[in-house]
Amino acid sequence: MLATSSILSASAQNPVAGGWTSLGAMPAPTWDGKMLLLQSDQGTLAVTPLTDDIIRVRFTTKPAFGRDHSYAVVNRDAGTPDVKADIGSAAATLTSPSLKVTVQYAPLRISFANASGKVLDADDSGHGISFAGSEFRVAKQLREDEHVYGFGEKSGRLDKRGWQLGGYNYVMWNSDTPAYDSSTDPLYSDVPFFMVLRGGQAHGIFLDNTWRSFFDIGREQPNLLTFGADGGDLDYYFINGPDPKKVIERYTALTGRMPLPPLWSLGYQQCRWSYYPEARVRRLADNFREKQVPADGIWLDIHYMQDYKPFTWSHDRFPNPEKMISDLSTQGFHLVTILDGHPAAQKGYAPYDEGVAGNYFVKNPNGSIYKGAVWPGSCAFPDFGNPSAREWWGGLYKSLLDVGVAGIWNDMDEPSVFGMPYGTMPTNVIFNNEGQPATSLEMHNVFGQLMSRSTFEGLSRLQPDKRAFVLTRSSFAGGQRYAAVWSGDATADWSSLRQSVSMLLGLGVSGFPFVGSDIGGFVRMPSAELCTRWLQTSVFYPFMRMHTSIETPDKEPWSFGPQFEVVNKRAIELRYELLPFIYNVMQRASETGVPALRPLFLDFPGDGRAATTDDEFLFGSDLLVAPVLWEGADSRDVYLPAGDWFDYWTGQRHAGNSTISIPVTMDSIPIFVRGGGFIFRQPVVQYTGKMPGNPLKVLIAPATESESSLYEDDGESLKYRNGDFMKRHFHQTSNDQSVAVEILAPEGSYRPAKRDLILETWLNVEPKSVTEQFGNTTESETLPRLNSADLAGSSKGWSYTGGLVTIKDNDHCEEIKFTIQR
Repeated sequence: MLATSSILSASAQNPVAGGWTSLGAMPAPTWDGKMLLLQSDQGTLAVTPLTDDIIRVRFTTKPAFGRDHSYAVVNRDAGTPDVKADIGSAAATLTSPSLKVTVQYAPLRISFANASGKVLDADDSGHGISFAGSEFRVAKQLREDEHVYGFGEKSGRLDKRGWQLGGYNYVMWNSDTPAYDSSTDPLYSDVPFFMVLRGGQAHGIFLDNTWRSFFDIGREQPNLLTFGADGGDLDYYFINGPDPKKVIERYTALTGRMPLPPLWSLGYQQCRWSYYPEARVRRLADNFREKQVPADGIWLDIHYMQDYKPFTWSHDRFPNPEKMISDLSTQGFHLVTILDGHPAAQKGYAPYDEGVAGNYFVKNPNGSIYKGAVWPGSCAFPDFGNPSAREWWGGLYKSLLDVGVAGIWNDMDEPSVFGMPYGTMPTNVIFNNEGQPATSLEMHNVFGQLMSRSTFEGLSRLQPDKRAFVLTRSSFAGGQRYAAVWSGDATADWSSLRQSVSMLLGLGVSGFPFVGSDIGGFVRMPSAELCTRWLQTSVFYPFMRMHTSIETPDKEPWSFGPQFEVVNKRAIELRYELLPFIYNVMQRASETGVPALRPLFLDFPGDGRAATTDDEFLFGSDLLVAPVLWEGADSRDVYLPAGDWFDYWTGQRHAGNSTISIPVTMDSIPIFVRGGGFIFRQPVVQYTGKMPGNPLKVLIAPATESESSLYEDDGESLKYRNGDFMKRHFHQTSNDQSVAVEILAPEGSYRPAKRDLILETWLNVEPKSVTEQFGNTTESETLPRLNSADLAGSSKGWSYTGGLVTIKDNDHCEEIKFTIQR
């Protein structure tokens, strides 16, 4: 939501120039088998191996550490690491099968090396750990050939060593920043985690500190990566790779992973500020179905509420919400409502009265309830650092769920407060902080994360058999456990489209796989061409929603005239054709933390060109997408990493390690399938509820040998947790005589509705025959060859047209092998 705000002054983005004390000599440590502990009058330092590959470093200027609490980390108990300690006279070393950690005493410096002794990360010799009053900072060596990624929702290039190789510097302080551009910082969500890639090997560092923090990636001094915070203890984790995917897996093992989303939330969503009254919402739904433009979600912004008060309806605009939502459901739509964390401070308004009675609101230093101006006027703010307040607020969603609302959209949760110097509440307001009161200086950055936690946990309690869906604008490390994130109030211009790619890739690297941007931009109205290009790009954004501001004209897929309606419709249809593949990759993201939408370097870490590419991306490991991001483009240069790549639309093979130039028209979405890739598809449906019973189509890109797996479940319940899912492994081999595709017997108890199975693969010679063999038999059956038209009406057979082999049979959900004889 667009709102008045200010960006932190430049002086707040860097540590002060003087008054810093570098951590000097400390006495030799003690080792208790789990933790290396050093203590002196400077403070206390602890180095703790959590696993063979994750090392925790803590420092406080106090004689001992306080409460060991984190809003981000959920799992520090990862087993017993195999670590040996050697306490020497000048340094101590901790050695695991994969790491060697060296702690030098005088001055205190820490370095991390791999098992062969190659230094991965090291404190700068001249600075190391420094402190000044309540502030601290750490200076790390930054080498010329290192690439740095992450930091959550940040502007600029994906590689933060960018900006003419001078690097970036960032502040972590969640802020309402409408109409931001590539130089704006901070933004809505912050994640103090980064990954360093050098020579194909990666490691990560996560600063677990919720205070205003900063990261300078070679901007102030090209050979230093410096990070620190205004308060709290130094508490960071070194996370070894060496594979960059392993870094993300280990980081999200610490901070949690995205829950498996409901299938409908991966469909197309339509929103604006605001759709009202009810007649307009109904007309919108009818237009989608009459025009046969697929869609699953309609979203209501703040005008559905009475005087903008959370948990209310304007019954003038929406006389019978339950009836409206029920009717929309019969058309296949899910309704999502916005819900901001600022109840009106009005006696007689139930959420306010209950919040006062329960002591659930944040306080001024004198103990009175803090009030600030937001949409309803004077508002109170729930103390989401109080577990009881979180439970209370989460229970209030019952009124929305009872009338059929399918998901909740949390906005303004930085928190945004009108008329304040920095667009948020004062830094001296008091939060419960899980029983240890703290000011907003410590709690500000987790307000959005904790609000989405309250929402997610509330929805999960109220509907324990359904997957909760929450979207948030503001979050912090670990927030992926509760909500999808969109990139806020982007501007409708071409640079913002390009920025959306690198920003969402950075969020994925930072542990947030379920991300998206407002298609076409939120602030101002895009041109028809820009909106279409943004929509085409967003086919591969995990969260796909068109949204726009209140002052703009209508912005639906058909709003730019018949020519663009056709192109936009086709882009959305592509999304629905690919939903089995998209859902499959998102399910893996929920298991591993590795994002579906990912930069090239995750799969090609040793490729120097991939390390700096952020205008194309992978979706999973098997699709490479090079969207058209420049106005008036009639061609697109595409970099293809190592291996074979096949044009998704034509099957044309391209050799990797090369840049190709391809012509583009208005309806072009350049997509390439990795050699050996399996792309799971379906016919176009109008909404996800129409997917059952449709054929499963599997496109297989040629390779000597490859494999993949497909995950399926009911798409909405939690039954998969008890084994009610189906997972099948696919394997292909190819030689001069034949191509064989094996589908193994399924895992899990779930079985889809009766349907056809269609296999497709490109072959440069006409096949002689196609046979099938079931796993429980030794005999094979020769399938009939048919032309394409006859195959469409037949239950079994194969065809060969334009270099594409198509094989069709019933999907028996059992072990089966297809063999194509060349």
